[in-house]
Amino acid sequence: MGKKGKHAKEKEKKIKINYKSLIILFSVLIIIAGIILYRNIVNKNQNTNKESEEKMEEVSMETASMEEPVIEETVDTNIEKLINEIMIKNNLNENNFFFFYYNIEEKKYYFYNENAYFTAASTIKVPVAMLYYDKIQEGELTLSDTLLYHSDDYEAGGGRTATDYSPGEKIPLSYLLEQTIVNSDNTALNILINNIGYQDCKEQLTQYTDMELPEEFYTSNIANVSYYYDILQYLYQNADKYSELISYMKRSSGGIYLKANLPQYEVAHKYGSYDGYVHDYGIIYGKNTYLLGVFTKDIENASDLIANIGKQVVECAETEDSTVEETNIVNDVETNQTNAINETNETEIEGANVTSE
Repeated sequence: MGKKGKHAKEKEKKIKINYKSLIILFSVLIIIAGIILYRNIVNKNQNTNKESEEKMEEVSMETASMEEPVIEETVDTNIEKLINEIMIKNNLNENNFFFFYYNIEEKKYYFYNENAYFTAASTIKVPVAMLYYDKIQEGELTLSDTLLYHSDDYEAGGGRTATDYSPGEKIPLSYLLEQTIVNSDNTALNILINNIGYQDCKEQLTQYTDMELPEEFYTSNIANVSYYYDILQYLYQNADKYSELISYMKRSSGGIYLKANLPQYEVAHKYGSYDGYVHDYGIIYGKNTYLLGVFTKDIENASDLIANIGKQVVECAETEDSTVEETNIVNDVETNQTNAINETNETEIEGANVTSE
C-alpha cells in the first residue's frame, strides 16, 4: 500500500509539472502571435500611408499640371499681321527691315528677315559688356580693376571717357562698362575690345548663340536678328548675373527709340546708328515681358519708325489691337527736338573705329 501511494503521488506531481509547462508554452505562443500581429498591423499601416502619400503626390502633380499647363511656342499672328501692315504702309522690305518679337510669358513670337546680316553699329556693345560680367562672375576680374587707355582706342562719339581720361592712363572697369552702355561711348568700347584682342573678342561673342556664324562675323561688325534674339534670351535668362548691365540698359538713351512712346514701362535697350543703319533692341517690361528688336537700313526718320513700332507691338500684344498708326509720331516737337539733334550727331560720328567695320 505504501509503495502504491508513493507512485501515485509521483504521478500526480508529474502531471502538475506538465500542466505548468503547457501554460508557459501557451503564453509564449500568444506573445509570438501578438508580435506577428503587431508587425502585420504596422506594415499594413505603413503601406497604407505610403500609398496615400503616393496618391496625394499624384493628385498634387495633376493639380499643378492643371494649374500650370505647358505652353507651346507659337507664332503670334496678330503681331505678324501688324508688322505686315506697317511694312506695306512704310515701304519696308527684306532689304531695309529686320525684326524680332518674343512674348516671354505666352511664348508667342514673330521674326522677319531673321537670317539677313547687317552692320551692327553700337548694338554690339551689349554682348561685349556681357563678356566682362562673365569674367567678373568667374573671378577673373573685378569692377575695381583698371584697363589701360591706348591712344588708338580713341573714337569720337558720346560718353565722357576721352574727356575724363587721357591715353596712357588706367581706367576702372566699372567706369568703362557704364560709359559703354549708358552713353554708348565708343572709346570705352574700344578699350574693352582691345583689352581682350579683337579676334579673341569676336570668337568669345559666339558663346551666347547656337547658330553658325559666317566668317565675316569674325572680321567685321555684322549681326542678324537671330543673333540678337539669342543675346536677349541669354541676358534675360541670366538676369541675376547681368543685373547691373540691365540697369545700365534701362538708363540708356532716355526718351528716344523704343523708349520714346513707352514712358509707362521700363525698357532695357541698346540702340545703334551708323552709315544709314539705325537699330534698337531690348527688353520691355509691360503686362508681360517682351523681347523686341527693330533694325533698319536707309530709312527716313528711322528713330520715329522704331519708336512707333515699339508702341504698336506692345499695344497689340496687350490689347490684341493690330490697328496700324501713322509711323512718324512726334508727341511733342519741342521736347523731342534735342533728342533728334543728339541722334543726328551720333549717326555722323559713331562707328569710326570698331562700329564701322
